[in-house]
Amino acid sequence: MNRKKTIIISAIVALLAATVYVVADATVVKTAPLQFGMMETFENYEERLEGSDLAVVAVLNGEPENVVYYEDGLPTPSSHHLSDIFIQKVIKGDESLEGSTITIREPYYIVDNGWAPGVTEIYYGDYTGMKKGAEYLLFLGWTESWGQYGIASAHEGKFDLSQHDEEEKRAVEQNPDLQELRSDILANVELELD
Repeated sequence: MNRKKTIIISAIVALLAATVYVVADATVVKTAPLQFGMMETFENYEERLEGSDLAVVAVLNGEPENVVYYEDGLPTPSSHHLSDIFIQKVIKGDESLEGSTITIREPYYIVDNGWAPGVTEIYYGDYTGMKKGAEYLLFLGWTESWGQYGIASAHEGKFDLSQHDEEEKRAVEQNPDLQELRSDILANVELELD
């Protein structure tokens, strides 16, 4: 009876340990920004609008897909998220896209930490991923080799109009230049949306 009790207790402890590891392995343990100097920066709404192929008011539709490319065992800078967005209004670009859903590239990706529990979110610049339930003004650029649009200039290409994205709000608060750009963009977009 003692041996049977030991086996049952050992099995329960092993199951609990495995459960704790699985939960911990899905937890974001750190975020890391990538700063390549690859992003064009903008001073105001007019510059930002000119620097995009498509400007839209949109919402995230569904769950983004994490796409990670590896070279020599390390993720490459071309890694990203594919996100479906529903376009509510086209401000610049192909007006026939209004009312449709398209897939775009978001400039971030997630990698597993290997044996260490958790994952790491890697963002380009101060970008933060789109959140469900938030409405965004997106400045998109077309890339022929991808055959799709992507957020143009990372954190200077996505602006939460609904004030539901707390991560973006924190990123903007820590960046005075982005605060100034955001204020100018939102003042001008309000006029366009009226």
